[in-house]
Amino acid sequence: MKPRWRTAAAVALSCALVVPAGLTLAQTVAQSPLADSLMRQSIQAIDAGDYRRATQLLTKLVGLPLNTQSARAQEILGNVREANGQLAHAKAEYEIYLQKFPDGEGAARVRARLDAILSGATPLPPSPPAATVAGTAPPRRAGSFRPTVAGPAEPAGPTVRDQGVFTLTYRFNQGATEITDLEPDPDETEEEDDVFNNALTAGLQFSRVIEGEGRRVRLSFAGLADVDFEDSDDSGLRLSEALISVEDRASGRVVTFGRQRLDPQGIAYRVDGVTLKLPMDSGMVLGLVLGTAVDSTRDDLFGDDRILAGASATWENALGDGAVTVYAAVQSDGSFTYRQALGAEYKLDTGSGSLYANAEYDLKFGAMNRVLLTGARVLDGGARVTGRLSYYRSPSLNLENALIGQGTDDIDDLLATFTRAEIEALALDRSAEVMTLGATYYGKINETWDLALDGTLYKSSGTPASGGVDAVDGGGLQVYLGARAIGSSVFIPDDQVSLGLRFSHSDDNNLYVLDSSMRAPVSEKLSLQPRLRVGYRDFTDGPGTETFLIPSVNARYRIDRSLSLQMDAGARWSREDTPTTITRENEFFLTAGVTKSF
Repeated sequence: MKPRWRTAAAVALSCALVVPAGLTLAQTVAQSPLADSLMRQSIQAIDAGDYRRATQLLTKLVGLPLNTQSARAQEILGNVREANGQLAHAKAEYEIYLQKFPDGEGAARVRARLDAILSGATPLPPSPPAATVAGTAPPRRAGSFRPTVAGPAEPAGPTVRDQGVFTLTYRFNQGATEITDLEPDPDETEEEDDVFNNALTAGLQFSRVIEGEGRRVRLSFAGLADVDFEDSDDSGLRLSEALISVEDRASGRVVTFGRQRLDPQGIAYRVDGVTLKLPMDSGMVLGLVLGTAVDSTRDDLFGDDRILAGASATWENALGDGAVTVYAAVQSDGSFTYRQALGAEYKLDTGSGSLYANAEYDLKFGAMNRVLLTGARVLDGGARVTGRLSYYRSPSLNLENALIGQGTDDIDDLLATFTRAEIEALALDRSAEVMTLGATYYGKINETWDLALDGTLYKSSGTPASGGVDAVDGGGLQVYLGARAIGSSVFIPDDQVSLGLRFSHSDDNNLYVLDSSMRAPVSEKLSLQPRLRVGYRDFTDGPGTETFLIPSVNARYRIDRSLSLQMDAGARWSREDTPTTITRENEFFLTAGVTKSF
């Protein structure tokens, strides 16, 4: 049976589509053939129950310059989001509608749906005005979702939306190690105490979106500031994102400047620079990037001397309903070229399944850098299976890899010892070939319990000895297996019980871990989650075993809808036995923090 809020949302969607908006058409608003076409396609998708496709089309429609479909599309987009269970997205779409079109007849319906979401209630949407129902629209068969085209209300001007999260987290981890030598001097014991972590981290994520007629501006920041009380050298700023993005809604052109993540990620995962997304009349989307690659969030903004230039071209619906992207990237610094990549991506999402493929070849090194294939499928009954097959270089092919083990961080320093060809050979030697195969399953056992299964095979080639750097053994085939049962309302209402078993195998050990936890709501604001992990490790490269026990408890207290406190505390006790030593380790860990959203 569908949840009541989904039933109400579906009825709201039906009513919003059947009832004409009845809004006054602003004289500056023009008829748009593209907008009309997108609206027709959206309604066809809704008729077919394809909310994912409808969401994509409506999102494109509301991004166009103001037209006769704008207000209608904004309302229906919120209805589709709500009917699909995406309440947070629906809330945002409704709020945008009320900011843009506060005086239209549709505003009453939108306010009713927004109030229902905020209050947690699921009332049926308000009935449309009689004058609208008695209009000239022809009668429709029951269940038809096709709307009558109507004009939008005149917008109230630019809208500004702010959203953010602030976190403050303290972490402490202290341990004691006791080593007893059994020979040649039995029972001789050494002890050592260490503080592994004693740091305070402040985090901020903030975004501001300014929407005006014909333009959308987004400012975004995400970063962490660490203060290490044990080692000041580990204190610093970790910057994930700091950007300004300007979108021209008429052309779809988007220019972004600053630290940002890229799409496609094959060019680079994160860059400091400027990017351009430019839709072409042919349906292709051209992408350009110029800047510097970011290897770590601890890197200074624009602190890398290596220049990255890349270009991509994307065709939606090129193969079925999927999107095809081809890209090229060059990274260089002076006379050195670090990377020359050609790649392609394919993305497909059908609602009941998804597929992603990526292949990249490096022209500089004359070798494949990466081949990835992942897929997911929703089975009858709601179970979900995923699979992943990959081949990749680790680290990725880059001339910078030649610095590994050389005692310098400047490629120019290597020219005193090696030729350019030898430096390129060193870089290739330091990059291992890795192959993985994995699969997961998640589905229901019964009304109370769900089952999660996962498995991964991992094989690394290792790296050869060269340039004074020792060889690294690949370690053979590694196996990772896991099974977990997750139950809800098992002992008390709204609790969540988890029972899991994990196994891993490598050349030097086999590891077994039993993991159990229970999240129990103590009150509407407080929840507790005790957890216990028990492990056993059998060393296969020599006699020896390890056992460990990790009890912990997590507490979360929600002060209000935007402010909460979290705490996680526990200990780890372990004992490792070999023919010559007994090693005992005792650790205590604490994580405590506050989260404020705004």
